Amino acid sequence: MNFRYFADACTVTTLSTKYLRVGLEFRMILQYITFLLLISPFVRAQAPWPGAVPLAIRSPHFNSWLPAADSLSDAEPIYWNNRALGWLGSIRIDGVTWDWFGNSNSAAFLVNIETTPTRTILTIEAGLMELQVTFLSPIEPTDLVRQSFPFTYMYLTANATDGANHSVQVYSDITAEWVSGDSGSEVTWSTTTSDDLVYHQVQLASPSPMFELDDQAEDATVYYAIANGPNMTWGSGPYDSIRGQFQDFSSGRLLNTEDTNFRAISDNLPVFGLALDLGNISEISTPVVWALGVVRDPVISYGSGDGTTQPRSSFFWTQYETIGDAIGAFVIDFPNALQRANELDQKITSDALSISQDYADLVSLSARQTMGGIDITTSNGTDGQWNTSDIMIFMKSIDDSSRTNPTEFMFAAFPAYLYLNASWAGFLLRSSLQQQAATVPASTYAMPDLGSTYPIVLGNNSVASTETLGIESSGDMIIMALAHAKASGDGSLISSYYTLLKSWANYLVANALNQTMFISSDGQSNPNLAIKGIIGIRAMGEISQIVGQADDASKFKDQASTMLQDWESQAIISDHIISTYGQSASWGLIYNLFSDRLLKLDFIEPGIYSNQTAFYAAQIPTAGNYGIAYDSNIPDQVKSHWTMLAAATTTDDNTRDDLVSLVHSRAWLNNDTSQFPTDYNAVSGTGTGGRSSPAQGAMFAFLALNLPEQSIQASVPGGGGGNPKRNVGAIIGGTSAGVAVISLTVLCLLLRKCRQKHKARTPIPNPDPFASHLDTPVTRDTFNFHSPHSDDLTFYSQHVEHFTFDSPTLSVLAPQRRESSLDQNFHLHGTPTYGPPNTNEPSPILVSPTSQFPRDSWSALREAEMRTLTPPRFRPATSSAHGLRNEAELLRWEMEAIRARQKYSGEAPLQYRQSTRSRFSVS
Repeated sequence: MNFRYFADACTVTTLSTKYLRVGLEFRMILQYITFLLLISPFVRAQAPWPGAVPLAIRSPHFNSWLPAADSLSDAEPIYWNNRALGWLGSIRIDGVTWDWFGNSNSAAFLVNIETTPTRTILTIEAGLMELQVTFLSPIEPTDLVRQSFPFTYMYLTANATDGANHSVQVYSDITAEWVSGDSGSEVTWSTTTSDDLVYHQVQLASPSPMFELDDQAEDATVYYAIANGPNMTWGSGPYDSIRGQFQDFSSGRLLNTEDTNFRAISDNLPVFGLALDLGNISEISTPVVWALGVVRDPVISYGSGDGTTQPRSSFFWTQYETIGDAIGAFVIDFPNALQRANELDQKITSDALSISQDYADLVSLSARQTMGGIDITTSNGTDGQWNTSDIMIFMKSIDDSSRTNPTEFMFAAFPAYLYLNASWAGFLLRSSLQQQAATVPASTYAMPDLGSTYPIVLGNNSVASTETLGIESSGDMIIMALAHAKASGDGSLISSYYTLLKSWANYLVANALNQTMFISSDGQSNPNLAIKGIIGIRAMGEISQIVGQADDASKFKDQASTMLQDWESQAIISDHIISTYGQSASWGLIYNLFSDRLLKLDFIEPGIYSNQTAFYAAQIPTAGNYGIAYDSNIPDQVKSHWTMLAAATTTDDNTRDDLVSLVHSRAWLNNDTSQFPTDYNAVSGTGTGGRSSPAQGAMFAFLALNLPEQSIQASVPGGGGGNPKRNVGAIIGGTSAGVAVISLTVLCLLLRKCRQKHKARTPIPNPDPFASHLDTPVTRDTFNFHSPHSDDLTFYSQHVEHFTFDSPTLSVLAPQRRESSLDQNFHLHGTPTYGPPNTNEPSPILVSPTSQFPRDSWSALREAEMRTLTPPRFRPATSSAHGLRNEAELLRWEMEAIRARQKYSGEAPLQYRQSTRSRFSVS
């Protein structure tokens, strides 16, 4: 959203002084004052943008914001906890230097700030040029490699306001403050140059692995990069020396010298600069691009539940051998990254505008914040190779005691992950489910987190102190598991961990209506907590039905219905749901009703929603300036994430929009620089907690409600943890001998008929999608490889080089080779990529039902469906038994192909959304 206003007139004095200081003509100042007076009816006392805007946010330890409380561009970037992060940007125009951000004495005039889901755009007046400085933190819904690469872009465009040519040089630097929470720590650095790239590298002299100090990682390496060229210069050294070179020398250039005096951060603050001389120009139309990254390796130490720990690295390492290769590819990829960002911004904003402009603003402000709270990881196999099928995502509860995977914040953020790519939601759940399933003895309820020592993830074994949160955490986990399955179509988690989920549901049956022992994460014991538990039980009934456990499904659904009736009799007083049992005047935001809407259960009576909506509407006129209290017992405390979930349950658009606008008013409060906090005072707006929290993914609540449900592929449960067993084996194993004989007889007759039909048909013609991608005909003899199943992770890890996999779709069409040099084919995909080593054809574009981005034609979906077919598993016909197996496999494959062709023979449903996986090469 654009916010082109001007600061109050008192700013003119400061600006006039700056103009005089740099020698601009006094006539210009008078004209500027006259202009301000002419537009005085529109002058505002505070800038019309948030008090803090995101700059570079890519991971829990790479989280930078810009305080923007006034209209001078002299603010210094800060970490989410307000610790300074030295980062300066300057432009030199006809020998006069202006700083577009950073702590300096030559600040320009900040005209406007625009936020999109992926970018923050500063519009700045610097002398006779207008600048647009953009901070792009990519969100890559179809690409795990790119999404896990902890780098951002800053890029600059500009034009002369007088239309004339001017001598222009640009400069930016970072300081060593990025690598430690202790300014007394000693750092080392280096600069790497090549024909195409220059980058600075900074790290602690003695890093402390897996350790945080003042919430900053003490094992990070920071990189600052730019594309090399004839007019690019660089330098490292004391801040006054390097910045002085750019400001004071007549050329506006650095000396390409490296400081070798390694020292403490606070000792003559080391800075690392990159400058570019643009010559005499009237505009900068081709962006000048800098790349900033904060890299840790490994990023997580994961306790497997059995006492062992596993180091886990960012997923991008599966694509690159060296960090230099990764940085080079990232810099070169900027035009493509910008195009993808534009498309994603347009998609998200368009969807959000169906609610309101205020809502679109909130989604834009929260998107990077939500993605910046997670690390996307993989592990090394026993053979030293990356296990690209072992994907786990971990969330840090930023500004909340370094907890790992806090269930209440996962639950709040889940709408964003479901909307962007539901597979990510599954990877996040898997890290919690796997550890809890492996813990012996297993808890009867879900843990509220995996411990409070991020990035060391050893689990939470504090049974005595966590059981009071058992209803909330167990309800959250079951609800999220079903939400993931419905949005993605992937039932592997609910199959694999069915026993664990069932045990938690049984715990809810026994305890959800307990009015005294249990509390929510907000410290409340109330009907809002109870309804989460009851909806969790109902969700378990759905899960049981999906995985073929009919008795369990009936039991849990019946229990949930009975408990719902009991809950209604205790929780509903007159016209609303109370917030405290026995207190008819109490009330609150019953945000846990959102789960019923998200899962499309239609479990809660419509009248409850409409009555609660009317009650909210009655409270809004007397609410504080920035929202309704989440509980009447704490009248001045607002929680914006819960407000948004409650708004998504309303049945009246006016009430919905009023609740959204209250959250927007606080988010755009300019006199408080808290980084879009979840918790704040209803009257003053002062932030009280949850700065930069990923829980603000709750802003995506309305978008998540519009996601289509997918057909879920699930197996019969195989136990409480590990991989699900194939339901075919379970069924055959339980078949009686008589039925087996009958089945075998029928099968033999079918096979004989099939043999007669195909006797003369060799080679076997391919279905359409295969024919266009394979160079040679496929015969019974050449079809001798296996295609893995999505739930057979062991097979993946053993055959990682042979197949292409895009969960939940599979492909057996094209190879994927891994390269490290800059001239590689830069194949970055959203999920693990494998391919058969027998062709140089390009990999197929696959359709994922969870993604939200359009394909060109409906035929692509049919093609992708054909590609997901498991190819025949032929073996050498050394015996009659093998021959029968081969015939059966061929028959199965042909039947699947026929079904796929029939399924997508018509036009695409209008509501179906498809996606592409972008591919490109770097030269």
